[in-house]
Amino acid sequence: MKSFPLIALLCAALPAVAADLDYYRDVYPFLKANCISCHNKTTTKADLNMETPELMIKGGETGPAIIPGKGAESLIVTASLHQKDMEMPPPNNKSGAVNLIPEQIATLKLWIDQGAKGSVMEERAVVLQAFSASIDPIYCVAMTKDGRYVACGRSNHIDVYDLATRQFVTHISDPAEKNGASHRALVQSLAFSPDGTRLASGSFREVKIWKLAETKPAASTAKSASSPAGADLLKKIATTGKVTVLSSALSADGKQAVTGCDDGSVRVWDVAAVKPVIELRGSVAAARKMAELEWTIAAQTLEQAFQKSEVARIEAQDKALDVLLGKAKEAIVAMSKVLPEKQKAVPPTTEAKAAAQKAVDEVAAKIKAVPAGKPDAALEKQLKDAQEKFITANMTEVSALAAVNAAQSNVKDAEDDVKRITDSKAVNAKAIAAANAAGAAAKTLQDKATADLAAAKLEQTKGGAKPIAVSFSADSLRVASLFDDGTLRVWAAATGMPVEESSGKTAAITTITSTSDGTFTATKASTQTVGSPPGWALERKIDQKGLFADRVNAVRFSPDGKILATGGGELSRSGDIIFFDAATGKVTQSWKEKHTDTVLCLDYSPDGKRLASGGADKIARVTDVATGKQLNLFEGHTHHVMGVAFRSDGRVLATAGAEGTVVTWDMIIGERKRKIEGWTKEVTSLQFIGATNQIVTSAGDNRIRIVTDDGTEVRAMANLPDYMQAAVCAPNGSAIIGGGEDSMLRIWDGAGKELAVFGGK
Repeated sequence: MKSFPLIALLCAALPAVAADLDYYRDVYPFLKANCISCHNKTTTKADLNMETPELMIKGGETGPAIIPGKGAESLIVTASLHQKDMEMPPPNNKSGAVNLIPEQIATLKLWIDQGAKGSVMEERAVVLQAFSASIDPIYCVAMTKDGRYVACGRSNHIDVYDLATRQFVTHISDPAEKNGASHRALVQSLAFSPDGTRLASGSFREVKIWKLAETKPAASTAKSASSPAGADLLKKIATTGKVTVLSSALSADGKQAVTGCDDGSVRVWDVAAVKPVIELRGSVAAARKMAELEWTIAAQTLEQAFQKSEVARIEAQDKALDVLLGKAKEAIVAMSKVLPEKQKAVPPTTEAKAAAQKAVDEVAAKIKAVPAGKPDAALEKQLKDAQEKFITANMTEVSALAAVNAAQSNVKDAEDDVKRITDSKAVNAKAIAAANAAGAAAKTLQDKATADLAAAKLEQTKGGAKPIAVSFSADSLRVASLFDDGTLRVWAAATGMPVEESSGKTAAITTITSTSDGTFTATKASTQTVGSPPGWALERKIDQKGLFADRVNAVRFSPDGKILATGGGELSRSGDIIFFDAATGKVTQSWKEKHTDTVLCLDYSPDGKRLASGGADKIARVTDVATGKQLNLFEGHTHHVMGVAFRSDGRVLATAGAEGTVVTWDMIIGERKRKIEGWTKEVTSLQFIGATNQIVTSAGDNRIRIVTDDGTEVRAMANLPDYMQAAVCAPNGSAIIGGGEDSMLRIWDGAGKELAVFGGK
């Protein structure tokens, strides 16, 4: 076969008439696929950035990559042809880049020959296709601050669940999207506002803010009253429970009964066994108050532990100072003993020096008196001997004085050490006193909260208003009772949590009806309706052109709920954090390129003054929100930082790494506190549980795991069916929620027992 020169092959690949080539249309696509992945803004191998013609002309370590008008001489062409001992892209590269084909090399050479002109990148609209039914992962989970509602992003839908009743509440839909979807693309991030009235969701190049809106019961909903329990059953209940039953009702399936008793309680019974299932007491306000007291107890427990550790740390420091103080005092005693002797040794040396000087002067005078100034050898030797004796005497005096000075200096240094150490111990004493006082104050607050909580619980057991009418909801998941003071109250049957109430005029109302949508209506002289299911309606869509470079991986409301922080950026290029006014959607701050790779997670400090962020650049940063000034840079991970979370007191930050570790950081000294291991795959999310030092995590090793910030494992829900992407926990630790690739939202109680599993579509 006849061979042709390579340049001929390249020329043959060109069109017959070479029109001017467009960089972004004709050249950029194959450079991006096979060259720019290693030669870009963030991965600038050989100091060469190939993202624009100008940057290629600027070149790198070996000079310009292209020489306009000289394609054959340009480095990028010769490297693509594997000439001059260069082979680009290199074989077996990690970017998956492949050699340019002859047609591409020919196009590249022609474009350079034509002057290597730049062009304007044509913007292309991203057209998102409908998701397959099999693509239904849960990437994010969020919980209201009170632990009542949890939302999950499932594919491009958002679903909300009620943890009190352990039931599905609603799909959050955007009327502008197809098939009742919440977003066009996958839901990447979720966050409730502190008051639970707003929910923010992040997706591809957009953020949506949903507003809580109570829904009204449908006018056409059929109403039915629960049937009262039979006399025989009520007699058995009265005997078993030792109570007087004032009102009763059966569940729709007849398996349970609810009774209103003269001690003010509402009780649910298993009909077949005539055994109590749960006792329902208390109001929404009382439950909220008790939750606040539980938080105070936990927070003050954490505070006491911190102050105790501070006292232990300072006391350990004092022990070390005591050792140094003892050594300093010993040095003073030792030097004080030898100093008089050394001082006593100085005068004889001074006298000897003076005598030696006198001898030198006398011999010098004799020599001076010799006629013609020519002394004999004997005088010269006598002078030399006298001078040597003087030098020796002088050195002896210098040594004696030096010994005195050294002893005095040692005494002075030791005395300075004593003062410094004594001052440090005085400062430590004040710090210990302050820590003990803070610990005592925390103990006082904790004791008061504990007493108040006990009193609140006791108050619930005391008889008050009488439940004159009771009813199950149509699905038996909730129980309502009307009291003789006109209060209509609703509890979740599964958890006993009071979820809603209303007050009306005192009346002998004897009828409560429930509807299929979950509402209850008490009727006679007046009508009260409670139990309308909550709904979230789209309040605002934030998707201005150019605002978000790619996916919005993180959303977080400030502690006061006024600001929404978002994290994202362009993969492998920049990590951006943008702040919005939650009420108006207007940008308040924009931190472009805060990270060198996309931001994956955010969390505010409890006081709202600092923002922690983690990114694909393996870095966690803490930034002052007001000024944008970086306060801390933490480099403890070898892979993406997938989660960041402040402890409730702001003294500890936890970070989750895709290398399978959690690192906790001491925010007082700005150093690593503990590296926690034990995961075999990525730790995908983390959150501190309430006001404790416990952290709930999700991971790719099919586990939801709880650890303390010191590294002790508390509990693990292991051997789950699939990769877990997100987890949250109720503030009091009573409910743990996790979701992942299998689309199932799982709920466990605080002991790790599975309570419910919710599927998707």
